[in-house]
Amino acid sequence: MTKIADWALHAYALAKKAGETIMTYYAYDKEILTEYKEDNSPLTAADKAAHDIIYHGLEHFVLDENGPAPILSEEGKQVLFDERRTWQRYWCVDPLDGTREFLARNDEFAVNIALIAHHQPIIGVIYAPVQKRGYVAWHGGGAYQYDLSGSQRILTTTSCQNPLRLLLSHHCQDIQLQPLLANLGEVSIQYQGSALKFAKLASGEADLMLRLGSTSEWDNAAGHCLIKEAGGLIISLTGHPLEYNCSGSLKQGSFLVAGDSDINWLQKLHKISS
Repeated sequence: MTKIADWALHAYALAKKAGETIMTYYAYDKEILTEYKEDNSPLTAADKAAHDIIYHGLEHFVLDENGPAPILSEEGKQVLFDERRTWQRYWCVDPLDGTREFLARNDEFAVNIALIAHHQPIIGVIYAPVQKRGYVAWHGGGAYQYDLSGSQRILTTTSCQNPLRLLLSHHCQDIQLQPLLANLGEVSIQYQGSALKFAKLASGEADLMLRLGSTSEWDNAAGHCLIKEAGGLIISLTGHPLEYNCSGSLKQGSFLVAGDSDINWLQKLHKISS
């Protein structure tokens, strides 16, 4: 097994452990104590516990002769770009992606871990705690799904179906959908929370995902790697590739994810993205 595969499976073990801890909070009968960060996003004890497990599992994990990689986590300390710009590689972590879904108890939340090198994810791990299902990918190694028994299934995106199976966030505004629907023809819309959208598309269960509006790099990095290794496409609606750790902002704009990379999706969506 290659080094990068070993790194990916180590990250998966940590994501699974974090997911199991998240589920102990999810099982609470009473309301979960919640704080709100500056951007008004929720923060729970489950987020913090998952962060601690992943952080302590990665901070001394030696990748190679260059040692461990730094960690950028949504729930960790904020790192200024002056420091981040010197990183050749780093772990990009969302310990509990979909905290709003977690609080709504709709089962649609995940643990995300990615390894970024030279502005692109080379490892992507998504773990779904409720479903006890994991998704793992690494550069040049393909994309895989792991179930509760530990059995492995290779993931491959599918050719576009009719009607088009479109994935959207629960928080996507109706006003954003009108021009979209006019350009896509017959569409079957599915709503899905968190990075599980990437997993669904990589598994061939959807054709297109659109993320309209701002997200953070740790929301997308693991899914980005998963989609690429499963044979799909991910690109911003301005036509630029999604990149990581390129500026002081960790925000990413609107983008699309498609299973069928042979279709010119930007041309198809030109009226939206212009």
